Formats: sequence, C-alpha cells, structure tokens
Amino acid sequence: MLAWHTNIAARWLDPQQYEGAATPYNFTMALQDALIKNFREQRYDHLALAERYEFAEDARSATFWLRPGIKFHDGTSVTPEDVKWSYEHYRGVWAEVLHDKTQDVEIVDARTVRFHFKDPFLDFPILLGTAGQAGWVVPAKYYEKVGQDGFMQKPIGAGPYRLVSQQPGVKLEFEAFEDYYRPVHIKNFTMLSVPEAATRIAMLERGEADIIYNVPGELIDRVKNNPKLMLAPVLAGNWWLEFPGFQDPKSPFHDKRVREAISLTLDRDAMNQAEAGGMGVVDGNWINDDVEYGMPWPKWEHNVAKAKKLMAEAGYPNGFNVDWVTPFPNYYSLGERIVAQLQGIGIRSRLQVMERGVFRKKQEGGLKEWPGVQIILNIALVGGTWSNWYESMFKCGGFLGRNRNCVPELDAKFNTYLASYDSGERKDLAYEIQREILENYYFVPLYRHAFMNAIGPRIAAKKWQDVFPTVAAAYPYPWEDIELKE
Repeated sequence: MLAWHTNIAARWLDPQQYEGAATPYNFTMALQDALIKNFREQRYDHLALAERYEFAEDARSATFWLRPGIKFHDGTSVTPEDVKWSYEHYRGVWAEVLHDKTQDVEIVDARTVRFHFKDPFLDFPILLGTAGQAGWVVPAKYYEKVGQDGFMQKPIGAGPYRLVSQQPGVKLEFEAFEDYYRPVHIKNFTMLSVPEAATRIAMLERGEADIIYNVPGELIDRVKNNPKLMLAPVLAGNWWLEFPGFQDPKSPFHDKRVREAISLTLDRDAMNQAEAGGMGVVDGNWINDDVEYGMPWPKWEHNVAKAKKLMAEAGYPNGFNVDWVTPFPNYYSLGERIVAQLQGIGIRSRLQVMERGVFRKKQEGGLKEWPGVQIILNIALVGGTWSNWYESMFKCGGFLGRNRNCVPELDAKFNTYLASYDSGERKDLAYEIQREILENYYFVPLYRHAFMNAIGPRIAAKKWQDVFPTVAAAYPYPWEDIELKE
C-alpha cells in the first residue's frame, strides 16, 4: 500500500485534462499508458504503447507503430483511432501549442498512426513524452459515451493496473492488469490519502503501508534510525516564489527592488537543512539545469542588511502587509519558514493552507483567484525541456500560469523559440528568457527539492533507487517493476 500525502483529486486519473504538474503522474503511470514516456534513465522516449516510432529528419512528421495485441482494461483493443481521438481531444497543458502546430493525424493502417505538422516541430517528441499527456491513450468510444465526469468516476486505461474501486478523495483500489505487455509483480495495490505525516510514518513502522511520501524534516531521523525502513531522498524540481500581479503598479512587488530584497532575505541553505536534511541542492535557477536548455545559475546571496536598504529605497522602510503566503500543498513548514524570514525586512504575512487539488484549480483560474497582495511558493514537474516550465508556469495564458506572471516581451521571444529549428538560436533564446526572469526577480528561486519518501521492509529493494529509478521522477514508477520480498 502507498500512503499518499494529500487529498486525491479524481481528475488526476484522466490524462485528457492533465494540469502540467508532477502529481497526476503518480496515478496515470499506474492506470494509463502512453505512446512514449519517461522510464528509468530515459527522459521521454521510452517505447510504451508504441513498439517503435520515427521522427522525420525535417521534423514535419512523426510515425508510431503500436504494439500488437495491446488492450484497454475493458478488453477492447488499443487502436490508431484511439490515439488520434486522444490527441485531438486533449485539453491539458501544451494542448494549444500541439494543436496549433499539427496539420492532421493520419491513420495509416490498423497499427500505424502518423502526425503531420504545419512546420518543422522539433519539440514534438519531448513534449509528447514528458511535458504533456496528449500521447496518453484513452478508449475513445468509452470516453465519448460516459463523458468527462463519467470517465473520472470509472476510468479505463491501458496501464499496468486497472481501477477496482475508489473512495473519492481518499482511496483507490487497483489490481494488476493481466493483459499488460510487461509483467506486473504486485497483484493488489492500494493508494490511500494520509495527509498527517506522523500517521504515515507510523503506518510504515507497523507494516500497514509499504511506501510513504513526504517525510518532513523533523521526522527524517526517525526514519533513518529505524533499520527496518529506508529513506528515499528523491531529487526533484526547484522551489520558487512568485508574486501574482507584480505587473500592476499598485502592487508593492511591482518594484524590482522589493523582489530582490526578498531574494536577499531568504536563507536557502537553512531551509534545505531543516526541510530535507541538506539533501536538496541549493542552486540558482527555478528551472532545473539538467534538462534541455536548462541554464545553470549561481547561488543567490543571503544579505539581510542589503535587503533592508533596498526596501527603504523602494519606499518600504517598515515593510508592508501580505495577505497570504500560499505554499504548494502540503509543504506548509517550508511556507512557515518563508513567512518567518520575511519578517526580517518587515514583510508581515499569513500562511494559507489548502488542498492540492484546490490549489491547482486556483492556479488554472488565473489572477482573479489570487486577489490582493500574495506570494505563492511553487514547484513544477520535471519535464524534458526548459520550455515545460515556461509554457506552463510563466507564459501569458499558460495552463497553470494564466495571467499571474505575464511578460508579453518574453512571450514574443518564446514564440520565436518555438518557431525556430536552429539549435543554436533556440538555445540562445532559451537562455535569454531565463536570464531576464532571474535578473529581474520575476520569480525568486529557493533550492532544488529533495522529495523525502520512505520504503517499508516488505518491498524488495537493496537501495532506494531500486524503487525510485526513473530520471526526474519523484514517484516510484514503473509501478509494475516493484516487487515484494515474499
């Protein structure tokens, strides 16, 4: 059993409405499957439902050949028609770009589907396999019959596990899908929402759970000192602060000096030590530097005296009030540290706590969902390319950024990047955009998160990487490869 650390939103079972964050992958990797996907050391192009694919040299088409005999959980075959329907009806993150750049989807024969693009589309494979879920295939006829709401209640996929029952928001019961194309070792699998950290650890200690997520800093030693348990410090994405509506001259965050002062005030090393036992990485960018065109950036200075001087120059010698600091759920202790450290330059705020599903929905709603003066502590899915972060979180109209962090001049450069098929030009534009975000403190990066998880004694593993093997993934898929000792 997996003890999940937040509520469970039903839409995370549906790849058609993928929100651009890491969270849904925990569920879709069990229930659904894709043409290509992240898998162990392969960041995006592992062959899954497709037995092979070819991306044309001119980047104007991509052809996928489906594995023979693959099925959905209801016994129906996975067909090119399902691939075409899933792609054309996809409405999650990156949908606008994918649809705008695609001329048509051709069904070549009973096992072959070909995507034709209006112009060279170099990003297509990496976007299909890691940044969005347009390549995740749902049963078209069933989805059309039951609709979105019906699908969330009784989702059908082609993944290693089929859903037997769900208690909305609380519990999911799975069983191994016998017709999956890879062996599935654990036959019965439960995901249970357990928001309280001490309860999750107690369940692991008692053998009621086999894997738990999110061990807070103060409980790390409890896990490390128990010889029956194994700590899994999975390196994930970077934390950052954002300031909804900083473009408004009435906002105190409109002044670059205020945003810089906030950066100078934050003690990132202390946060990493307290929250992750020092096992995170204090770097400089909000975008991971080990992905395509992710740019390295030096560590940020910690200088409260300089921060106070900047606040005074900006007209806030005594600071100001912030309505809410809202951390990505449920990293509330990190949010509390930010609230406390900002008091050092007179910024007085309160912590806002909400469920993860609610938090993501509010992000999708845009600036109107974040009235007044607010700070958001955010994190993103580790995609295969820097553009995953930008398109989802920063771009005007981006799926999770909407109009909170909107700089049209940068979007113009981003559009040029998307249209280009010259690798040198693309890298230069990617670096230029990232540099402007960082130098202007539009986002204030913190450090690279270590997702602190734990593994119980029933799991067959010599080291934690045996359970969490997939590059840039905070969750332990491929689920089908996990085994029990007995």
